Amino acid sequence: MTRRAMAGAALLTLSVFGAAAAWGAEGAAGASIRYLPLGAPAGLSQAVVVERAPLVFTRQLFPTDSDGSLVGEGSAEKQSEQLLTNLETVLGAAGSGLDKLVRLHIYALSHETAGCVVEQLRGRVDPAVRPAVTIVLTPLPHRKALAAVDAIALAADKGPAVALLKSRVAGDFPVAPGEQPCADAAVLPPGSVAYLSGVPAAGGLTTSAVENALAVLSQTLAQLGLSPADVVQIKVFLSPASSADAVLREIKKVFPNRLAPPVVFVEWIASVPVEIELVAQLPPEAKPGGHLEYFTPEGFRPSPGFSRVALVRAPRQVFIAGLSPRIEGTIGAQTRDVFRQLQEILTAAGSDMGHLAKATYYVSADNAGHALNKVRPEFFDPARPPAASKVTVHGVGQAGRTITMDMIAVGVEK
Repeated sequence: MTRRAMAGAALLTLSVFGAAAAWGAEGAAGASIRYLPLGAPAGLSQAVVVERAPLVFTRQLFPTDSDGSLVGEGSAEKQSEQLLTNLETVLGAAGSGLDKLVRLHIYALSHETAGCVVEQLRGRVDPAVRPAVTIVLTPLPHRKALAAVDAIALAADKGPAVALLKSRVAGDFPVAPGEQPCADAAVLPPGSVAYLSGVPAAGGLTTSAVENALAVLSQTLAQLGLSPADVVQIKVFLSPASSADAVLREIKKVFPNRLAPPVVFVEWIASVPVEIELVAQLPPEAKPGGHLEYFTPEGFRPSPGFSRVALVRAPRQVFIAGLSPRIEGTIGAQTRDVFRQLQEILTAAGSDMGHLAKATYYVSADNAGHALNKVRPEFFDPARPPAASKVTVHGVGQAGRTITMDMIAVGVEK
């Protein structure tokens, strides 16, 4: 995605008590969303700044109808339309909507299909609504689906605990008879949040690998004083994508007799079958500290490249779109360009490289992964790296590039 110079770029602000009046009466005091286009194409932002707001995290949604049947086989236009209709339905259950989008992840078989989703979204919302978008090319768990999405958006207040929601959207993965599937969405109350880095795991079978990864994550939650009830979203990097239903059945064992939180799947290319990361609520009564802390669980050593857990207690979060190189040249030069973009965007958003909470690095070539490992220390404080997952995928957000990364940061308090 080509990015222009940021000088003079407009900062668009949408108050949840003004432009979103129907929702605002239920919103938290002082909640707001601010779109920073910073030269991004129409309908998109380089970053979105959220202040003191409940957020809804969705599961991965597919272009299916109310019966769970795929809509528009072979048609990117029809599937994009159905995807956005399903997303609108799920967001509506959380007191939200497309007009309150913060971040949108698009998983597609081609850049053209991903572009179709963006174009149709642009036609459904006011031009002032400009979410941060990340695009990943990946095979999908739903056969014959050309694209899938998950989203973060401003939500209505659903109380002090994580609220898991179901709506009238079909397309769940199969589960055992009598079991409830994963939630369509979860509302994270305004306040604190924990981002847990991806845990890779091996095993003789995918299910055993999933069990191993979930065991590590569960132990980390326990060390933080958290439980499965605090989990907001789970993201699974797996191989192959067709094993998603088996993975979901393993995930559900951690959430017996209740809905599992929203789950997202991305096929990765790796020597182990699965890596799992998650987002969880960090209760307000947790041990006070700074606005952003990093936590190393027992049994692990700190790494200068990433933190195992980032604990966010800041009132302001910055969601940054998928960034790809703007320049030609060596992969090292391109990777440095991405980090320089990040520095510029963080400055415009009132943050900096020392206040990154979560990073996801998508690479589609071995040399891109090696370049990332080499360049990242040039920009990060080794004592304050974000929680992170690095994933080799089939394609990244911009054609002709081999690296895309998106980030979450917190605002620098003055």
